[in-house]
Amino acid sequence: MQENIPHNNATILVVDDEESIRSILSRYLSLKGYIVLTASDGNNAIEILQSHPVDLVLTDLMMPNVSGRELLQQMAQLFPEIPKIVLSGYGTNEDMLVALKTGAYDFIQKPITDFEILDKSVERAVQSKLLKEERDHYIQQLANLYDIIGFLNKGVSFEQIFDIIANRMKKAIPFNRLAIALINDAGQVETKLVSSDSTPLISVGFTFPLDDSSLKIVSETKKYFIIDDLEDYYTEHHSSERTKLLLQEGMRSSMVIPLVIANRLKGFLFFASIHKNAFTAEHIKFAETIGGHIVFSLQRSELLHQLDDYNKKLEQIVKMRTHQLLKTQKATIFALSSLAELRDPETGYHLKRIRGYCMLLAQIAKYSGATLEINNQFLRDLYDSSILHDIGKVGIPDSILLKPGKLTPEEFNIIKTHTTIGYNALKRASEEMGHDSFLNMAMDVTLYHHETWDGSGYPHGLYGDEIPLSARIVTIADVYDALTTVRPYKAAFDHQKAITIMKEEAHRYDPKLFELFLQNADDFDEIRKKYQE
Repeated sequence: MQENIPHNNATILVVDDEESIRSILSRYLSLKGYIVLTASDGNNAIEILQSHPVDLVLTDLMMPNVSGRELLQQMAQLFPEIPKIVLSGYGTNEDMLVALKTGAYDFIQKPITDFEILDKSVERAVQSKLLKEERDHYIQQLANLYDIIGFLNKGVSFEQIFDIIANRMKKAIPFNRLAIALINDAGQVETKLVSSDSTPLISVGFTFPLDDSSLKIVSETKKYFIIDDLEDYYTEHHSSERTKLLLQEGMRSSMVIPLVIANRLKGFLFFASIHKNAFTAEHIKFAETIGGHIVFSLQRSELLHQLDDYNKKLEQIVKMRTHQLLKTQKATIFALSSLAELRDPETGYHLKRIRGYCMLLAQIAKYSGATLEINNQFLRDLYDSSILHDIGKVGIPDSILLKPGKLTPEEFNIIKTHTTIGYNALKRASEEMGHDSFLNMAMDVTLYHHETWDGSGYPHGLYGDEIPLSARIVTIADVYDALTTVRPYKAAFDHQKAITIMKEEAHRYDPKLFELFLQNADDFDEIRKKYQE
């Protein structure tokens, strides 16, 4: 990920009942390149948020009608993705705690005497939102990729699922026409499958020579080829029958992805759009990834069609091709390991609860002075990394992970390996992406969240402060959640019973963090109720 992301004319909403404050902040932030909207109270702010995209809210606490505190609470429900910075000259510790519990990004005292503090806080808050949107987009693309690969691996004929695949791919690539063409025995390019928003002139069975201008380049380089403007391209390549027909269909840009297996060109994946300059580097990367799976899926379909004729001989070929398919899938698993979508049926709300518990405990620890290690970067990284604590469970067999009864010692030893499985997957991602504080914390959380303060945990039996702070926080959150929810091997305990059990095993937890947890147990109970299964 990028270290610094420009705010790109980010929109900031300033909420304050004093017109002079609104005016000063509006002028100042506008000079910094931000788009600034203003509101005089919480009601006005909610109206603006409902009608305008906003990247950050700066709000006072003491206002008439709907106060800043009420605004923060409403935003936590209606606009949780928008970061909030509280500006107040009368804020109490209670106000600060309410602000943090409702997701406030920072708390700045008025009057502002050092605008550099405001600059940094605003910049970090906007950057945090942009990074979150970028990460969400990346995860959504991975989800789209996983969805398509799932269909390709169903073991049915590719022709049967082509329309489904086309619809799924539209979530990631903006095309109006998708086609697959293969090189036939005569060396001609033959159209096999077409999905188009209009009546295709290049339909199934249509053939054209491999030396068609753009295809010749792709066949020689075995790399993608994009035409941003088909009209301009055709003025220089009148011999391209395919370009002419695409223009007649209303297409204005195209992208060709070679389908290659064992370094041999098998055919082409064609995308076309009614818009010029429709395809970007991101679309290329996604299409190339899917193209690798499509070529294997097509190959498998051919083998299935010949099953009756080749019998045992074909079985050996299928085995070989399947091995190649698995090798390709291993490369994709690297990307999919960043998705915190585990097979545990509790995962949906479990991840939201864990994130909520961890952020609450970390924020309380920060502002109570219990630890000096927690800063805003720590909180941002913990927000994202805490939900990856059990990602290694993707490597645990269902028969053990979902076993309703008590695990045998051997099975429990297998369960323990989810810490190292998850750590190794994230470590590979870290090596690929370079230094990233989020991945570093995610590795700590994944590997050490079952270590205990008294040294009796796993996988390394770390003791006390040897355990990273992030993992100590997740440990408390994870144990509380495990006790208060239904698991395959137990019923859910109520809140008080869970607290009692944890007190009996207090030696497992960081004493300072556990004391803060007990002092604020009711707030943890509220999060539990909010995200009940």
